[in-house]
Amino acid sequence: MNTVIQNILSRRSIRNYSDTPVELELLRTIIDCGLHAPTGHNTQRVRLFVQTKHESLARINAVIQRELLTHKLTENDIMDFSVARAKAPHYHFIYHAPVLISAVAPRDRTNGMAECAAAVENMLLAAHSLGLGACWINQPHWFTDVPALRALFVPLGLTDDEVILASLCVGHTNIDNPPVPSRKDGRIQSDISL
Repeated sequence: MNTVIQNILSRRSIRNYSDTPVELELLRTIIDCGLHAPTGHNTQRVRLFVQTKHESLARINAVIQRELLTHKLTENDIMDFSVARAKAPHYHFIYHAPVLISAVAPRDRTNGMAECAAAVENMLLAAHSLGLGACWINQPHWFTDVPALRALFVPLGLTDDEVILASLCVGHTNIDNPPVPSRKDGRIQSDISL
């Protein structure tokens, strides 16, 4: 099987990381893959904010945990799993991974979410291909307009007209890659027999 296809089909969300820092060369490769994601008309408006300092990640974690614990859940709220996790005494929204990468785009960018999602997917696949674990992270997007969270991204250059639209954590994993669960049926609609 083609190695690119194999990488896509075997990638899993990893939620268990070692304390080993991600090598700078690997991190640069992952970031470069994110920057090579497609953007509408090749405008390249997505910016990547990379955080590796333990103190910075701890401050971001504290803000996100506080916001989750005060969030009022509604029926079928996608945040329910995260709210339940935030109640744990050792909660860490990026599972103690040593790297958080957030994809940011202008608030008024019509394609911003799609472009940031493409960048994050490229980076997830790159991390997996390099033998690292990675996991899509939603919480910075959910709370992108919370002043306390925004203040933690301003030192990296976040501007008032930008929003965090997608994030991922990256690190060396403590576990083997989990098996890939089967895909749900009924998700393909086509005018040909597939």
